[in-house]
Amino acid sequence: MPSLLKLTVLTVDECDFLRRSWGWFVALGVLLILLGFMGLVFVGIATLVTVLMIGWLFLVAGVAEVVLALLRQGWSGFWLDLLSGLVTAVVGLLLVLRPETGASVLTVVIGVIFLVGGVFRLATGVIAKNPYAGWFLLQGILALLLGLLILIEWPVSSAWVIGTLICIDLLFNGLRLISFGWAIKAWLRTHRDEPVPTVPPPASWN
Repeated sequence: MPSLLKLTVLTVDECDFLRRSWGWFVALGVLLILLGFMGLVFVGIATLVTVLMIGWLFLVAGVAEVVLALLRQGWSGFWLDLLSGLVTAVVGLLLVLRPETGASVLTVVIGVIFLVGGVFRLATGVIAKNPYAGWFLLQGILALLLGLLILIEWPVSSAWVIGTLICIDLLFNGLRLISFGWAIKAWLRTHRDEPVPTVPPPASWN
């Protein structure tokens, strides 16, 4: 990521922030990796926690949309906003009250998304004339297989699909943050004596 670490294109405040904060990037990455591994070990709990978080987000967003619609009565989109907010809030409430059922429904949705995405990637790989056609075909095949596995194993798969996907995302984000933090440290070590760039005030840019 050399383009991210060229301090000559950053402001003084941004340079100082990177010099002080590279360790926090590493620490946050380690924390995400630990959470990811713990979630994979207790994947059922990770699934329920994720569904509950999604449910609360839907519930809060739906209530907020209803309140905004009521505050703006009289405009043409009032009933659409009110109905949308009510549906969102009801879905969120159902997810919060019945997380197991919510996980089951969301698992089916995820499986269908993988199937549809796999079909589109396969079609793109077959039709498109580009050097990445092979990658599209490979991704399409993997997406189809994963979608079929999720749907064939349903409802058993509802206990592990959502938690597994979230935990894998946590692991990759943790690795990304750790690599970013160590890259900053390595840059600072090799450019220790390099002066911090100064950015002229906006008035002098003309």
